[in-house]
Amino acid sequence: MIPVLIYDKCQCDPRKCTAKRMVKFGLGRDVGSLSSIPSGSVVLSPFAERALSPADRRHASRGLVVMDLTWTNIEGFPRLRRAEERALPYLLASNPVNWGRPMELNSAEAVMAALFILGEREQAESFLPRFNWAPEFMRLNGSLLEDYSGARDSAEVVRIQNEYIRDITG
Repeated sequence: MIPVLIYDKCQCDPRKCTAKRMVKFGLGRDVGSLSSIPSGSVVLSPFAERALSPADRRHASRGLVVMDLTWTNIEGFPRLRRAEERALPYLLASNPVNWGRPMELNSAEAVMAALFILGEREQAESFLPRFNWAPEFMRLNGSLLEDYSGARDSAEVVRIQNEYIRDITG
């Protein structure tokens, strides 16, 4: 089991906030402050230079961190020097706000995908009954997540992503 750590900037509607729901259902723990994030953890970041891969499992065992803030405020994304930043590869959102948009996942979608890629499928599947869009997320992205989870490293994840994008834009 990988510890899921949530840094919530409290920028979204509390009734729709997936970070708050993850905490409520015991799917993650609120860290409260950036200094509470363990050194060496994996931080999911849209600005990371490397893609998340199964090779990151060792670092993720210290913590898988999601920064919960709105996409409209993404410029304020906190950067941590003592953590391993990783970007998620190409995936489609299934949440009601961004359905079908590539790479605009909410926090719960991001964590669920990361856990699957890191080989924690059972932990990822624990999100299914808690978010009504989660089964659709798996339907939209299941084969890609399978491929990403079988990759050796970040370079192979990027290769899989690029082949997929080339095939759909063909």
